[in-house]
Amino acid sequence: MVSPTFRVRSIYDIALIKMISNNLNYVLIQPLPEQSKAFGIEEKIDSYDVELQDVLDGYGISIEGDEEYVLAITNLLLKEVPNSIILKHPVQLHAVYNGKIIHVNPEKNLSVVDIGEEINAILFGSDFHRGQKVIVQIKQLNIFEDQLPVCSTIIHFPGQSVILERDANFVRVSRKLPKDDRDKLFSLGKQLRPHDHGLIMRTSATKASVEAIQADIEQLVHRAEELDLLISGSSYGPGILQPGYTVAHALFVKDAKDKLTSIRAEVVPTIPMHHWFMSYSAELKLTTTFAERISSEANGEKISSILKQTILENDFAENALIHLEEYKLTSPPQERILGQLNWLDDCLIVKRSFRSSRGLHYGLSEEIQQGDTSIVVAKEGSWSIHIKVQRNDSTIGEIIKVITPIELCYGGKLRYIDLGLMLIRKEDEIEAKDEGVINDLAQKGIISDKLKEKIYSIYDDCQKKLDKGDDNVLVLAEK
Repeated sequence: MVSPTFRVRSIYDIALIKMISNNLNYVLIQPLPEQSKAFGIEEKIDSYDVELQDVLDGYGISIEGDEEYVLAITNLLLKEVPNSIILKHPVQLHAVYNGKIIHVNPEKNLSVVDIGEEINAILFGSDFHRGQKVIVQIKQLNIFEDQLPVCSTIIHFPGQSVILERDANFVRVSRKLPKDDRDKLFSLGKQLRPHDHGLIMRTSATKASVEAIQADIEQLVHRAEELDLLISGSSYGPGILQPGYTVAHALFVKDAKDKLTSIRAEVVPTIPMHHWFMSYSAELKLTTTFAERISSEANGEKISSILKQTILENDFAENALIHLEEYKLTSPPQERILGQLNWLDDCLIVKRSFRSSRGLHYGLSEEIQQGDTSIVVAKEGSWSIHIKVQRNDSTIGEIIKVITPIELCYGGKLRYIDLGLMLIRKEDEIEAKDEGVINDLAQKGIISDKLKEKIYSIYDDCQKKLDKGDDNVLVLAEK
């Protein structure tokens, strides 16, 4: 039996390759030079069955391929990196649908398409009318639930060495290749291009024989003909015509990054917090790579400590303006100003004074009055964040939210995922709120049962601390 193949383009590459190779026996394809050196393998240009690459500037990865391979990798991550969060998409990338236009927005030059199963997609272009039948292919899957997938009326059929485009007349070659290789593949593509189809020669075509490329094209033409038959025999109602590739996104919170760094260290000499540094900013990647390479000759822990201190001095200095980047897993992050930073030992105390009476204090149902002060107490790695609202030097309410471990981000930002668990203390009464997010995530397989138990244990700890009247309700301990 031929082993499945995979490609990795990610800051977490060494850790991911080790986990997948050791546990699933998949074969690494198209390795980067560092990957080849770390695992002692030669470069292979063959096509891959599943690909892993970074999303959200390294906050996580996308996993794209056949459903069975994607499922195997996501299950492995939940097992080996238990605090990872896995988001699975109900729509497949490159799947082809019978669609129906349900809304047209000329101002934004886009339309909304009903593709069936109560799922809508965005189609760029407004030259349509409501009720119009369209054949569309999914081109982009956004990470969060309330972001619609993006589709197009241009249909592609990706193969091992080429990509076929339906109802087109061109030959293109991957720009990643040297000019001589591009010229050769362009000439070959002109010879092999089937009638009424566009042909894109992929990087892997450089290592494929003419016979293999021809067979690839014939298989894709067969898929295109099959689609034509499916279209002619389909009903008017929206629905899937041809399946595509399954996509999942794995988000790595701070302690998940630490776990991946420990796995990386089993393969190559590295520094503590390697993946946190790599995902902090694009500018820090080069510095981290250099620091890792000298870690075998210098003290890796000392290097890491100096890097961390430099970050704190630049982005989290006393009186710096701090921002919040809050995720809810259903929508893009909400960013807002928290206030000015003061340090109390290793706790961040962020204060903001309100200059106008407008709106409500979040979670307290209390109108904002001029002069009110919001105080946010946080700590890097904490599974909770404590918010206090003061008026005339008296506390009028407190909120404790259970979240994924707080992560310090580039530009003086605090990043976390809201887990839908909150404690509210107002007028000496404590209200516990559970939005049901955690149970829903566990039922959908987005988080592991182990992580679910940990989160509720942390929630209990927060309640106990609040009952005792602790000044700062922060929970860091592993459960």
